[in-house]
Amino acid sequence: MSDNADAPLVLITRPRDAAHRFAEEMRAAVGPVAVAIIPMLEIKPVVERVDLEGVSALIFTSAAGVEVFGTLTGDRDLPAWCVGDRTAEAAREIGLRATSAGGDAEALVALMAEARPEGRLLHLSGMHTRGDVAGRLFEAGLRAEARAIYDQVAAQPGSELVAALAHPGRVIVPLFSPRSAALFAEAAGTATAQAEIVALSRAVADALPDDMAQGARIADSPDAPAMIRAVAALISP
Repeated sequence: MSDNADAPLVLITRPRDAAHRFAEEMRAAVGPVAVAIIPMLEIKPVVERVDLEGVSALIFTSAAGVEVFGTLTGDRDLPAWCVGDRTAEAAREIGLRATSAGGDAEALVALMAEARPEGRLLHLSGMHTRGDVAGRLFEAGLRAEARAIYDQVAAQPGSELVAALAHPGRVIVPLFSPRSAALFAEAAGTATAQAEIVALSRAVADALPDDMAQGARIADSPDAPAMIRAVAALISP
């Protein structure tokens, strides 16, 4: 934390592990910065095992999906198709052979539709998803199906969120998903008036109330490095 109470505060609302990772990456890129980690969502597995019989490849659209998968099975033989570089990195960290689409669900569907991987493709996701990756791949002629292996449970931030938003300096809030954006707006209420929002995408910004959405800065690509660049631009305009 900075010794200057008026210095900007970056309020990170991601699930706790992802939030700490983002804070480390941000500090490595922009230097010391005050951070408050107040998750809007908690990751909870909803299955005790995952059946991989007959599966030829895995599909992941979040690092959280990879991390939960790693707790459910020791199988690391299947290739993994991943939405972006961070998800692919998480897959490699647990021993999977990963290919990154380097972007969002659109990029992943396009990559796989062109590559035409054969066999049964299993998208391991959360209960709340966007993009219908498996459905669109199925429509493209691939044997894709989806299974939810974790839930993103709404957290109860309480007074710590209000305290963070009352920071005497600027408060910068990077938001990574429509659901976390909506939960943040609901939990913070009128205390969001001073918050400077950085949204991963237009869809994330559109989940906010109109006045907050209109003032949000949109990352130039839907990934953590772009979010860090956007936050850095606010810290040092």
